[in-house]
Amino acid sequence: IDVLFVMSHLASADDAESEQNEDQRQEMARVAAEFPQLPVCFANSGGIFLGRAYHGVLVRPGIALYGGVPTAGLATPMEPVVNLDVAVVQTRTVPSGARVGYGATHVTAGETRLATIAAGYADGLRRSLSGRGAVYSGGVRLPIVGRVSMDSITVDISALPEGTLTLGSLVEVLGPNQTLEDLAQNAGTISYEILTGLGHRYARRYR
Repeated sequence: IDVLFVMSHLASADDAESEQNEDQRQEMARVAAEFPQLPVCFANSGGIFLGRAYHGVLVRPGIALYGGVPTAGLATPMEPVVNLDVAVVQTRTVPSGARVGYGATHVTAGETRLATIAAGYADGLRRSLSGRGAVYSGGVRLPIVGRVSMDSITVDISALPEGTLTLGSLVEVLGPNQTLEDLAQNAGTISYEILTGLGHRYARRYR
């Protein structure tokens, strides 16, 4: 066997106060001392922010490479690398009392302008965003109304001047106004799940 590294993985690095981090660090130091000729590879994204004692010779950033925050509320020098803009496929003005989406879970309280957006849970927008999440246009928050469908969501665009969004207009799902962490919090999950769940139907542009 050609052993190249002494490696382990921190199980609780996203919680800087967890006692398990120090327990694992001490165990790693004990094992590494038996192989002084081998480099140590220990820290994941969360472990990097625990300090140099956790780094070893090599670190393995994951979510941090994409500008994600491994620990809630953590200040990070990394910038987000993923923006997600999705097209409007329909706009419509509906009267008070209009039912929106599967199960008619949203009923408009007054005349409302709605837009249908071409992304749904098949594209990684979790159903838990139903009635909780939002998209943005020009910095204006546009709440998701009704249930997230497989291929689409419906948002309330009444806060925008009429005509701002038309067929083919793009709205921001991820970007300056809504981070991975924001979207994950609204969906009741973690940023890792949001990022890895972005579906293959999105056109990728690398720059």
